[in-house]
Amino acid sequence: MKLDKRQSLFQIASLRFANTRVDGAGFGRSAPRPAASRRGTAFSISSLVKKRRHVFLFLVFLPAFTFASPFTMISAGDPALEDLRFLAIQSGKSVLSLTPPLSRDEVLLMLQDTDAGNLSPAGKAAYNRVMKAINPVPLYSNGFLGVDAHIQAGVEARVRTNPAIPWTQNVKDSPPLLELPINIYAADKAQLFIDPLLARSRSYYDETGTYVGSNIPLDAGQIDISMPLRAFFAAGGSWWNFEIGRDRLSYGLGRSGNMAVSDTPDYYDMARFSLFSQTVKYSFMVSQMPLMIHQIMGDEGVQEDTLTSTTQRYLYVHRLDFRLFKRVSLGLTEGVMVGNAPLELRFLNPLAIFHSFAAWRDYGAWNKERSDMVGSLFSLDASWAILPSLAAYGQFVMNEWSTPYELEHWPESQAPNATGFLAGLEYTRDLAGWAASFYAECMYSDPYLYVLSSPFASYIWMRRISDSEPLRYNWIGHPEGRDTVMYTAGSSFSKENLGFSLNIVFTQKGMHTLQWDWNMGKEYSTQKTPSGIPENKLTLAIGSNWKPLAWLKLSARADGSVVFNHGHTSGAQEYGFDATINITCTY
Repeated sequence: MKLDKRQSLFQIASLRFANTRVDGAGFGRSAPRPAASRRGTAFSISSLVKKRRHVFLFLVFLPAFTFASPFTMISAGDPALEDLRFLAIQSGKSVLSLTPPLSRDEVLLMLQDTDAGNLSPAGKAAYNRVMKAINPVPLYSNGFLGVDAHIQAGVEARVRTNPAIPWTQNVKDSPPLLELPINIYAADKAQLFIDPLLARSRSYYDETGTYVGSNIPLDAGQIDISMPLRAFFAAGGSWWNFEIGRDRLSYGLGRSGNMAVSDTPDYYDMARFSLFSQTVKYSFMVSQMPLMIHQIMGDEGVQEDTLTSTTQRYLYVHRLDFRLFKRVSLGLTEGVMVGNAPLELRFLNPLAIFHSFAAWRDYGAWNKERSDMVGSLFSLDASWAILPSLAAYGQFVMNEWSTPYELEHWPESQAPNATGFLAGLEYTRDLAGWAASFYAECMYSDPYLYVLSSPFASYIWMRRISDSEPLRYNWIGHPEGRDTVMYTAGSSFSKENLGFSLNIVFTQKGMHTLQWDWNMGKEYSTQKTPSGIPENKLTLAIGSNWKPLAWLKLSARADGSVVFNHGHTSGAQEYGFDATINITCTY
């Protein structure tokens, strides 16, 4: 049948649907029609409506029955994740996988066994906040498409007494000066999220010599040009979801951060796919990570003909989660950083067993030495709901490990050990309607964790902030990175629109920082943390937040720190106090 190019696809589809009938043999059998009648058929909506008006009306109003609730993603840093964690620990059940972003359907699956009627007042409040977060009401909806947008303005002021001690509060807790998050929903299957913002460069948190700070850009050169920091398309259903774009990621239950994939970077440019049920979850992620190495080379220097930058650098990560007896959860993560190559299909295979075991041989050595352009990653996560309100969790991560046999027979050719672990214990309860949480956590990382034989194979993230500012580097794993021993204890209390927190952190930092200073040999393989003269820091932090109005949020935090062996100088001491106030308005 030859069709006029002006005829729409909708007309064609409607015609074919109208030319079928239901009879005793079943649906979809074409009804025979006389030749003259076929020749006289007009491709017009009006004639189809007259003959099959009920079919046309069904097609028109079908979308109205598919928008039960918008499809949403809960990203790392969202307060709803804290409520989910509180509900899981209170119920005495382990979380299958706290690897945000989580889709609405994943969250509903987590809450499937929760009896909202038997929850404590604090539990009911947390449950209601989670349900509200995954069931937003769009500002506009026509039955199939929904649009939601808000304007948010935030002002932050900081002050400290000792500029030699870095600001204590996490940079992600600083609000942008202005942002306009926009959500577009397609029925209950897809979401498009864009978050344009006006924010000051994140690098001012790293500045020394200043007593005050603010999130207000004082000139054009201080504006963060990498915005938006979050923008993605996502789709999913009751057992799967897919996301592509820029978002925050975090794999694990760590309070101070996670060891393999953490929320340390400002964002990940990635594509992500997950399959999940109540007992098993599989996740895959690939992220593009450009890198320029001059600022992280330290004193090593770079040869003139050596590769110094690339945009063809990719992180591939696979994760498999299991839940046993609803009380124990295990998570296996394996990944590979490919330093200078286009996107490769072999690394998209679902598990490491399908990867080329000697993939590093396929790339030329960096810096004309044995410096591999491919680096590996493995981690094991575990969580155990010991009893209602009490849970334990732990993580182990590894990049390299030299066996005793290798150290004995080939001591000078061994890569340094690169392992780390994190362990924590958390207790939650309802205190007169307050959701209370208490936790203790320790973290250890080898001096060469996240750093491999070339900077391009190392687990380092980089982005450009502005043309007038230096590049910004972070670890992909734990925020404190390598060569660190860290002990953390804390508590939080929240009720309705009011919250308080108290944290005590003791950190021992070795001589190694965020730079590439990799070495080979037995003396480096056996080096322990903290190396050299450790810098010891003790910090006490008190925070609060209050929402007196639905559109107004006030936050404040005060930190006191004491540092021994400051700057890795024996006997040097520094004391300091810093405070932060945030005012955020949302409409």
